[in-house]
Amino acid sequence: MSWADDFAPETLKGFAGNPSAIAELEKWDGKRPLLLAGPPGTGKTTAAIALARGRGWELFELNASDLRSKKKLEHTAGLAAVSATFSGKRRLILFDEVDGLFRADYGGASAVLRIIREAKCPIILTANDEYAKPLSSIRKECAVIKFKKVHYATIGHVLEGICKAKGIACEPAAIGGISKSAMGDMKAAINDLQALATGRASLSASGVSLSPRNRQESIFNAMRALFKATGYAEAKGSFDSAQEDPSLFMKWVDENIPREYTKPADLAAAFHALSRADFYNAGIYRRQQWQLLKFQIAMMTAGVAMAKQEKYHSFTAYQYPTFIRKLFASKARRAIKKSIAEKIGMQIHASPHEVLSVHWPYLRLLIKKDPAGYARQFDLDEKELEVLGITKAAAKKALAL
Repeated sequence: MSWADDFAPETLKGFAGNPSAIAELEKWDGKRPLLLAGPPGTGKTTAAIALARGRGWELFELNASDLRSKKKLEHTAGLAAVSATFSGKRRLILFDEVDGLFRADYGGASAVLRIIREAKCPIILTANDEYAKPLSSIRKECAVIKFKKVHYATIGHVLEGICKAKGIACEPAAIGGISKSAMGDMKAAINDLQALATGRASLSASGVSLSPRNRQESIFNAMRALFKATGYAEAKGSFDSAQEDPSLFMKWVDENIPREYTKPADLAAAFHALSRADFYNAGIYRRQQWQLLKFQIAMMTAGVAMAKQEKYHSFTAYQYPTFIRKLFASKARRAIKKSIAEKIGMQIHASPHEVLSVHWPYLRLLIKKDPAGYARQFDLDEKELEVLGITKAAAKKALAL
C-alpha cells in the first residue's frame, strides 16, 4: 500500500501544511460548492477526504481518469448529486482533478456546471489551475480555497513521523534532502521516502540521491538563467537544469529571444547562433550523427547568451513556444473531430483516420443539406455539428427537430 494513503490524516485536525486553507475548509457549511486549487501534491484531495471522514459524510469520488463521457458523467455524478444515500448520511461529491475532465471529451464543463447547480448535497472540486479556461464558468459558482506548496520543514516533520511509525532510523540530513527535493509536493516526498526506505532498517544521507522535481517553472528558470548568463558554463548549465528535450528547448529559446533582446545587433547575433544550432539538429535527425548534439546545445545556449553586447537587467516575461499554445488551443476541437470520426467510422466501416483524411470534406458538404438527419444517424451533439460547419443556431434547431 502507498505510504501516502496509509498515513493520510483521518480528519482535518491531523492535516499538515496549508493551515489557512484548512481553517477555511473547517468553516465550510457545505452549501456553496468549493473549488480547492493549487499545485499537485499540496493536499487538496487528502483534505477533502479528511473533511468527509471527520463529519461522517459518505464520499462519492470522481477522478478525471474515471469518466471521459459527458453522458456518463451526467448519469453517474448527476444521479449521486440528487439522490439520497442508503445509510441516511450526508453525501459529499468530490470531483478530483476537475480540470482534467475536459481534456478528452467536449461537454465536461457544462455537465459539471449543471450538476453543481442542481445538487442537493455538498460538492468539492479540485484543480491544479483555477484559471484554466474550461473552469471559468465553474469558478463563478464556487467558493475558492487556494492551496500552496508545503514548506520543506513541514514535509520533514511528516516524514520523521512516518519513519518512526515504520521503525526506520533516518538521519536528519536524509529527511532534509528528501523534503527539499520534493519542492513543496508532500505526496512526492512520501513516495520518495517509501521508494528509498522500503526493506531497510536505516537511511543515511549518502543513501539519498534525488534531483529536484522537474516542475513547470524549471523551464522558465532555465530561460532566465540562459538569457542573463555572461559565461559559457553558466549558459550551458541552463539546459542541464531544465532536463528538456533539445529540440523543444530550442523552440523555447526561439520564442523568447525577441522578448529578451531589444537591440537589433543582439537579435541578429542571437538568431544566427540559433540557426547554427538548428543546422546541427538537422544533421542529427537526418543522418543520426548524434555527436553533433554537443554543438547544438552549445550554440542554442552559450551562443545565444554570448550574442548580447551587455547584460539586460530588465524583467522579461518569458512565454511558451507559439506552437505549444496553438496545440493547447486546438486540443478541444481535435478531440471533437476524433469523436465524430469514431461515430461515423463505425457506421461506414472505416477507421477514424480514414474518415478524417478521406471523407471529411464530403461530410461537411453533405451535412449542410440535412443537419437534423445526420445528427440523428450519427448521434452528433451541438458542438460536433458546429465543427462540421453548421452554425450554432442551425445546430440547435437541428437537434430540436
